[in-house]
Parts: sequence; structure tokens; C-alpha cells
Amino acid sequence: MEKIVELKNVSKVYKIGDNEFKALDNIDLSLNKGEMIVILGPSGAGKSTLLNLIGGMDTPTSGNVIIDGENISKYNENKLSDYRAENVGFIFQFYNILPSLTVKENVDIVKDIVKNRGEYRRCIKRRRTFRA
Repeated sequence: MEKIVELKNVSKVYKIGDNEFKALDNIDLSLNKGEMIVILGPSGAGKSTLLNLIGGMDTPTSGNVIIDGENISKYNENKLSDYRAENVGFIFQFYNILPSLTVKENVDIVKDIVKNRGEYRRCIKRRRTFRA
């Protein structure tokens, strides 16, 4: 099968003052196109860090993040921004949604960021009811 995501010897270390926190330590991961996985673990296990690296929201301290044959860990900020706009969709749990805007207005912000807008509004039309 065709590999779509590869992490090779990836580490992410956060420095807080004089202390270092290893969120990921020499991770190897390979996902094939069309494969579905679940990322599970306790709080602090590195799940969000892993997703942020794959999504281009963060860069590894060491190692390589290869998406569809491209090593995004070597991208500069502009190239990462293009990668996120053209290839990644993130739904954040609590933040990054503007509370003063409606759902439609929050989604409409995408049209100013993404080059290929496609049918970005269709994602909010699929489900008309929301459960708490």
C-alpha cells in the first residue's frame, strides 16, 4: 500500500525554564492511504503533539515528518502555512473558534485563507441538529 504519513525517529521536547519535557521520544509511525487509526492514551501521552506535527501546526525537535512523500519537518513557516491551508483540516475542541461569530461566519473565514475553496460550506449543512 501507498504510505501517506511517515514519522521517522521523531522527538518533540518542550523547554519550560530549565526543565525539559519529552512529549514524543523517537517515534516511528507509518500510515497507509485509506487506513483508519485511533490515537488513544492518557493526558500528557503526546496525542495532541503527534497530531500537531502531522498537521503542520508544530515542528519536531528531531526526526522527520513525511506526508505524501514530502518532508514537512523541513518546511519554513510560509510553506507550513500553505501546507495547512491546502491539505489539513483541524477541528479544535475549545479554542480557535470566534465566539462572537455564528457557525456560518466561523466557517466563512476559510474562504479568505484557502486557495481551493471547494465546498467548504457543505460541511455545516450536513447536520442541522446539534446535541449537547
